[in-house]
Amino acid sequence: MKRISTYLLLFLIWVLIPKASISVNAQETILGISWSNPPTESNQISNQLSFFEQIGIDFLEIKHPVSPTLLDSLSNYPLQVLVRFNNKYLTTSEVRENRNEITRQFSSLILEYAEHETVIAYGLYSYSQSFNAEFIEEFETISNELNQISNREFYEITSGPYNALDFSIYEIKSDSIPNDLSAFLLSKEPSKKDADLLNKLINQNPRLVFFESDWFSKAIQLHPNLISALKNFDNGNEFILPLKRVETSPTQFNWFIFVFVLIWISVGIHILFSQTYKPLIFRFFTGHRFFVDDVMRYRERSYISGIFLFFQHAIFTGLVVYIFSSLHISETGLDALYSAIPQIALFGENYFSLFVIGTLFSIFAQVIALAWLYFPSTSMSHFSQTLTLFTWVFHIDFLIVSVMLILFLSGGSATLILFLGLLFVLNWLFAFFLTSFDSSKYLIEKRASYIFYTFGLHTILNIGLLILIFSSNSINDLLELIIIL
Repeated sequence: MKRISTYLLLFLIWVLIPKASISVNAQETILGISWSNPPTESNQISNQLSFFEQIGIDFLEIKHPVSPTLLDSLSNYPLQVLVRFNNKYLTTSEVRENRNEITRQFSSLILEYAEHETVIAYGLYSYSQSFNAEFIEEFETISNELNQISNREFYEITSGPYNALDFSIYEIKSDSIPNDLSAFLLSKEPSKKDADLLNKLINQNPRLVFFESDWFSKAIQLHPNLISALKNFDNGNEFILPLKRVETSPTQFNWFIFVFVLIWISVGIHILFSQTYKPLIFRFFTGHRFFVDDVMRYRERSYISGIFLFFQHAIFTGLVVYIFSSLHISETGLDALYSAIPQIALFGENYFSLFVIGTLFSIFAQVIALAWLYFPSTSMSHFSQTLTLFTWVFHIDFLIVSVMLILFLSGGSATLILFLGLLFVLNWLFAFFLTSFDSSKYLIEKRASYIFYTFGLHTILNIGLLILIFSSNSINDLLELIIIL
């Protein structure tokens, strides 16, 4: 009954209040402010709104919830208001599975603002899977139902040139501007280079340009002529913001290079503590059968090499994860990942946390692999034998990751980096197979059974995990969202 009365009220509002629209002359650019943290006091709100009006701001975007004080104040100014709801990172599977609940949620939110004539549009979602045709098709059912109870337009915030709902607003978080888009939200980290960015942006004649309020307040300090440039533009003149001389910024500390150097330093320490280390590297790759024989007959007993290689491989894994993340996951995609799995933000919502997660995952996976290889075998009586056989192939990591890092730092081929990353994973899998095969040669009986219960089951498990990942709509939607955003 409550739902029926809600829809009835929305229908009456839809009939009585004229259709609101953001249709403007194609030759005219309308400026707006995306107000992140509006004040709570009435006089402060009025002062800020008066300032916006004076400098030529026509639109105001505010995030839900909006205080009644602010809504009342807005009615006294000729500003048109867009209200952005808090839904982020929606996926196709999520919309499909929760369509009714999402529709009820949006209907309830629309009801809160339906009587305020200054509100002309609702931002239904941000940074979602609207680049996917299936998502648009699934969400169309919701938007069609909402159109029956609302006469306002619906929009989305995007991080790419996607277009869903009535219109899309592209968020600028870098110094580049895509072409052929009509609505923008400037929210990047402010810098002196923004004068050139603003000149290019506004003189492209887009339909809408919103300035994020935090960016705007800092930009006024960096560019004192910004206010006069906006006023001149509001009076029909060309937007011109004088360029500032940009000083060379100090070189940024690249922690991942420091970590890489530490790994090579650990190689020197390794050689210092193990006099047989260098000769055994040559024997492993050129006389592998003799190397295995020394280990299995317990003539090579040292844990040191295996321990060094164990942790070096773990850190290399973290670096590979970091390189791939930096290349293929944007800041927005990173936010989507941590929004879906907040538990992995061990050191904040940044790329360093992914490096740590990759390192910890490698340590965990190696421990499982070593136990899996050691306990079923009767040919290995000492854990150091399994550790040595399993880890020595990781010397190849040094070559693979070194080339990956050089390509990454020099802006080299992303395809080649992807290929090298695949080699890194295959080498890791090969370590398990090689250990299983080498140690099985020293079994008196049940050699085939040992290979099946180690390498065989290991392979089946990996294939099963891949099938599970690629057959799960939820996982695939999340991966697509993270990579494409």
